[in-house]
Amino acid sequence: MMRKFFTAIFIAVVTVALVTGCGSSRKAVRRQQMPDGRMAALGMTGTAATPKVTAQSKASKKALTPSERLTMRIDSLLQTQDSLLTVSQLGLQIVNLTTGEIIYSYDARQRMRPASTEKVVTAIAALDQLGPHYQFQTQLLTTAPLRDGVLQGDLYIKGGMDPLLSAADVRVLAQRLKAAGVRRITGRLLADASFKDEDEFGWGWCWDDDNPTLTPLLLGGKPGLAAQLQAALRNVGITLAKGITKGKAPATARCLTAFRRPLTEVLQPMMKESDNLCAESVFYQLGRTRKLIAPRIHQILNAEGSSIADGSGLSLYNYQTPEAFTQLLTYAAQRPDSIFNPLLEALPIAAVDGTLKKRMAGTAAAANVRAKTGSVTAVSTLVGYTTQRSTNQLIAFAIMNLGVSRMADGRNFQDKVCVLLSE
Repeated sequence: MMRKFFTAIFIAVVTVALVTGCGSSRKAVRRQQMPDGRMAALGMTGTAATPKVTAQSKASKKALTPSERLTMRIDSLLQTQDSLLTVSQLGLQIVNLTTGEIIYSYDARQRMRPASTEKVVTAIAALDQLGPHYQFQTQLLTTAPLRDGVLQGDLYIKGGMDPLLSAADVRVLAQRLKAAGVRRITGRLLADASFKDEDEFGWGWCWDDDNPTLTPLLLGGKPGLAAQLQAALRNVGITLAKGITKGKAPATARCLTAFRRPLTEVLQPMMKESDNLCAESVFYQLGRTRKLIAPRIHQILNAEGSSIADGSGLSLYNYQTPEAFTQLLTYAAQRPDSIFNPLLEALPIAAVDGTLKKRMAGTAAAANVRAKTGSVTAVSTLVGYTTQRSTNQLIAFAIMNLGVSRMADGRNFQDKVCVLLSE
C-alpha cells in the first residue's frame, strides 16, 4: 500500500497547474478525419476541407511563412497515411518554442498510452523538483560507539534504491569504513529497506513483462546488497561477529559513510537505453522527498489528460496527451540550467546513440532530433526536440501512435515527421 501512496503523491506533485511556467493554455487546433480518410487542412477552426493545389496557389507559396510551409508539408504527409490512420489512432502536437506558436495539432488532447515516453515526465519532474545535483545515497549507519577499532553494536546498510550501484561501489564503502578506523563489528549487519514500500512490482504491470524488482537494496540492478557488503567487509579485514538480518535504522543513527550518485548519471541509461529500473528509482526519489518539493511545484502537466501510475511507462494505467507532453517540454525549455540542458544530455540522439541510434540516418533529423522513444504492444510513441535547420528555431513535438499492428509502421511515420521538422 505504501507504493500506491508514493504513486498518489507523485500524481499530486506533477499535475499541479502550470500557471507560472507556461502561462494560460491555448485552444488546441484539432484535425478531424474526413469520411474519405483524408485529413482536413489546418485553419483557424480546424475543420476546413483540404484545398486543391492550383498554379496560383503554387505561386503564392513563396509568401508563406516557414510555419505555414511546414503545416502544408505535414498535411501532405498525413494524406498519404490512410493505410495507417484508418486502422490506428494518432495524437500529434508540434510547437515552435522560439516563437511560442502551435504549428500543428491532431487529436492533441486524446488520452493515449505513452509507453516509455512516460520517462520524459519522470525526468522533467525530477530535474525540476529534486534538481540536477540531487544524489542517490547508500548509507552505512550505526547507533553503537566506536572504541579502539571496535564498533560495539550493529551496523545498518540503508539502501537508497541506486539502480547503478555495483560490487565495486560496495567495496568503496567497505574501504571507507576501514579508513574510519573500524576493524571489528560486535553486532549484526541489518539491511534497511525502509526507503520504500515492500511491493516488488509496479501498479498495473503485466505479469509476463520483463519487469525489474523494486527494492531499495539494489546491487547491479537486483536484490543482494547486504550479502555483497558482508563479503566486502571480510575482504578488507573487518570482522562481523553476527550475521545479516532485516532492520530499520533508528532516527538517531549516525552515518559512518555513504556512496552517492548524482541524478544526472542515472538519467543517462534511463533515457538513452530506456532503462525501466532507473526510471522507477527516480520515481521513488520524488515520492520520498515529497515534503521538500511540494512548495516549489509549478504546473508541468495538464491535469485533465494525465494519469500517472509509475515512472517508467510499463503500467497499463498510464495515460498522457500530446498536448501535455508539449507543455512539459515547453516548461523544461524555459529552465535551461536546471532542466533543459541536463535533459538534452540524456535524451537519445537520432542516428547517434541510444534507442534512436538506428533511426533517421542520412536525413536532416540525424544528430539533430533528441527524443524519447516508447514501445509496448500496439503502442509506438516519440517525444522530444529538434532544431529546424532552415530557421535555427527550436521545435518540441509529441507523436503518439496507438493500435499499430507493427511497431515499424509507427516508427516510420514518426521518422518522416521528424525529418520534416528538422529541414
